[in-house]
Amino acid sequence: MALRYSQQIFLLWLGIITFCMPRAGAAVPYTITEKENGRMLGLHLEILEDPSGRLQLSDILLMDAAFQPSRDPVPNWGLHRAVQWVKFSVHNPFDHPVPILLENTFTFVDQFQIYHRNASHGWDMKQAGDQLPFSTRDVQSRQPVFRFTLEPGTHIFYARSFADGSHQLPLQLWTHDEFFSHNALEYSYIGILIGFHVVICLYNLFLFFSLRDKTFLYYVIYVASNVIYQSTGLGVMQHALSNLGLAQHVPNPFMVISVDWIAMTGLLFSYYFLNIEERLPGFRRIYLAICGLDVLNMLITTFVSVWLGTAICLLTASLATSTLMTSGLLVARQRYLPGYFYLAGWGCYLLGVTGTVMNLVGLASTSEFTRWGQFTGGAVEIAILSLALGARINAKRRQAMQMIKQLNHELEDKVAERTAEIHSLLLHIPQGILSIGREGRISPNFSAQLPAILGHESIANQSFRTIILERSTLSADARDQAWQTILASVGEHSLNFDLNIDKLPAQLTYTLDGMDKELRLTWNRELNANDEIKHILVTLLDVTSEVVAQHEVERQNQEFEIIKQLVEIGSRKSIQFFSSGDQLIEENHRLVHAPSLNPDAIRILFVNTHTLKGAARVLQLQELANALHLVETYYSQVLKDQQPIDQARALQEFAHVQAVYQRYFRAHRDILGRRDDLKKVVVDREILQENIKLLGHLEGIEALPHELHGLIHTRRSELTHLIFRSIPSILDDIMQQAGKIAKDLGREPPIIHMEADDILVSYSQELALKNAFIHLLRNALDHGIEPAPLRLAKGKPAQGTLKVAAREAEGTIYIRFEDDGRGLALERIRRLSQAGPDASPEAIAASIFETGFSTTESVTMMSGRGIGLGAVQQFMAAEQGTVRIELGPPLDEKGEFRAFSIHITLPARHAMRCRSGSNCSSPADPA
Repeated sequence: MALRYSQQIFLLWLGIITFCMPRAGAAVPYTITEKENGRMLGLHLEILEDPSGRLQLSDILLMDAAFQPSRDPVPNWGLHRAVQWVKFSVHNPFDHPVPILLENTFTFVDQFQIYHRNASHGWDMKQAGDQLPFSTRDVQSRQPVFRFTLEPGTHIFYARSFADGSHQLPLQLWTHDEFFSHNALEYSYIGILIGFHVVICLYNLFLFFSLRDKTFLYYVIYVASNVIYQSTGLGVMQHALSNLGLAQHVPNPFMVISVDWIAMTGLLFSYYFLNIEERLPGFRRIYLAICGLDVLNMLITTFVSVWLGTAICLLTASLATSTLMTSGLLVARQRYLPGYFYLAGWGCYLLGVTGTVMNLVGLASTSEFTRWGQFTGGAVEIAILSLALGARINAKRRQAMQMIKQLNHELEDKVAERTAEIHSLLLHIPQGILSIGREGRISPNFSAQLPAILGHESIANQSFRTIILERSTLSADARDQAWQTILASVGEHSLNFDLNIDKLPAQLTYTLDGMDKELRLTWNRELNANDEIKHILVTLLDVTSEVVAQHEVERQNQEFEIIKQLVEIGSRKSIQFFSSGDQLIEENHRLVHAPSLNPDAIRILFVNTHTLKGAARVLQLQELANALHLVETYYSQVLKDQQPIDQARALQEFAHVQAVYQRYFRAHRDILGRRDDLKKVVVDREILQENIKLLGHLEGIEALPHELHGLIHTRRSELTHLIFRSIPSILDDIMQQAGKIAKDLGREPPIIHMEADDILVSYSQELALKNAFIHLLRNALDHGIEPAPLRLAKGKPAQGTLKVAAREAEGTIYIRFEDDGRGLALERIRRLSQAGPDASPEAIAASIFETGFSTTESVTMMSGRGIGLGAVQQFMAAEQGTVRIELGPPLDEKGEFRAFSIHITLPARHAMRCRSGSNCSSPADPA
């Protein structure tokens, strides 16, 4: 009975004790105060692990008994991939609503959902995380932050947290003002950290470009990697990318890859900084192996598993850190001063990163040190490594100076030996060698070949200027610059010579007693111990024969290019070009050699030059076109400024054009053999025309025998085709040039529509038409027809269309020319011309025939001189013809552009009309 009674008493005591003990999972609600400064809620949390990750809130609400109270201010699960559910309560003791903010300061959380019971007993859900769009965050902050307004009483929260890698839940509670004040301080500190890294990057990048030492480049890459890692680790990368509209989240593998990248770039930087190749050659393979492991883990993280990549990353980072520390220690033991700085820098970084890594794997609790240690330690490391780079520069400079001193000692020992050799060399070397001392005087020690090159013996102690510069063909300014450079260099620091060496001639023409020699000069300096110039060493080499040969080669190349251009255009076009060109050159020769040049003469020179340049340009005679373009530019400037022409310059420039023209003509006549056949005689065209008319009258006499009548007709037709040419064939030749002109202007080749009666015209009319149409084609293709994109935008075909028609009626030849381009901008023409405000559209349009008028704003090889249509009018007037414009309808809704066509007339008194085949008659003959 006693034993049984004792058992009952014990069971009763045990029940009382069990009843009084707190139950598992019953965490104490957190009571808020007026000001909350980020209190950690870890000890107020209850935790439930969800290994499958499939539980929903509805399931969790039925499993309250399964929750376990948290034992840490910050729950830390290390490298644990399971979903964690937490439950906590917050009590509002006040009689009014209190706004609060809940912050999850773990940046690497992938998904974090928090549920709060609302007034209607439902559940409101908010979420954030580095794998969710940043724009969905309740508060735009670098870490998940959620706003809640708590009514008086106790509020229950559930939260679901998942991270594919390290996983912890530092949940803090804030009131509004306290959170944003603290957040501003954190962002300021982050800005200082990142800004410091950026400044270091830019400074060392500058050093890399200055010193060309790849150590600085690898250091810049390493520091940049740290910036990327810190920006990601602190959450500002996702914030920045979202604000810039580039991305809403940073991919999970990015953080792990950035750590691998830091390890690899740190190894590459250390390899060159510590000079592992020479100081620790056995470590070379270790460095390569760890770099290879980093690359492999980047691939594993990207394509296999982030969790596995994180685990391997911790391993590779540890291997890299231990290797770097060991390397630094061994190099420092070699009494290499930069090695001490290097060791100190990596020590600071290792101190900071150790706490962070232990926290991430769950071996150390979360604190301010584990949160900020690696970033602060990294900044200190970067600063110390920058000092290490400075110490390395000084060490390399001291090493270089030591080597220089050693070399100087060795050189001094060899100077005596080399002096004798140099003296012997000066006696036998086949070049002129001399040295210039103070006051520019030549030293007595010069090569034996120098007198033979210069042509006299009196050289020693003479002035270099008198002996060589004054006897050269250099300009006075070039001689003076070379002489001043010599005087400013001898006895001064070598920098003066280096900065002004471009003023010393590399080649000159040396003249003595009427004989010219081409001398090639090389300049060097002889320095003393203070880097001051003792003598300037000059080598002179006679390259006269080489220069003559080079000029001959250049001349032959130019001649070959001229022949090539003439061959490409063909015999007939070449003969036609020189036939009309001779007349223009002859007229310009007469004008430019006149006692004076008035504005009218200059204007004729201008038009003739422009016409000949246009023909040369169309035929791709480049050198001649360029020479004419320069002369044309001068005439244009004289006419524009209304200043007297420089007669001497005009003669000189015409002489140059004439020389180039003659080179082309000699190649045409002498080399290509394009000359008149000696079996033929020259007959005046007018005599042939009179005979053709006479034969025409004879043919009209019906009393003549039939055989004689046929013979007269045959001879008349043969003579007609010798001196006259049909308009269709002339226009066909002209229109073939349209494609070339379009190509020069960068336009599509136009479509040609041509309708022409078979009319024969005289030779002078043929030349006038060809010269005129050169300007008409260029004007249509440059100003009229729009570029292909603009035509397509207007609904036109990409290719423009040119139309030309010719007919003969009542003793007059009528030619019409038009294009389907933009038309005439009459209002703009009126502003640019002298037409008054009351001028008719026809009068305004006629302004384009004024010499000097152009709507083009810039002058090119193709257009812009303002003489195109004015020249057409002059060519036609010379043949008693006319040119006029006929306006068509508006081409746009505003009426700014009008269609138009060019109408040319020529007298048909010298023209021949062919009825069919070779049956031709003059316009005066009866039809």
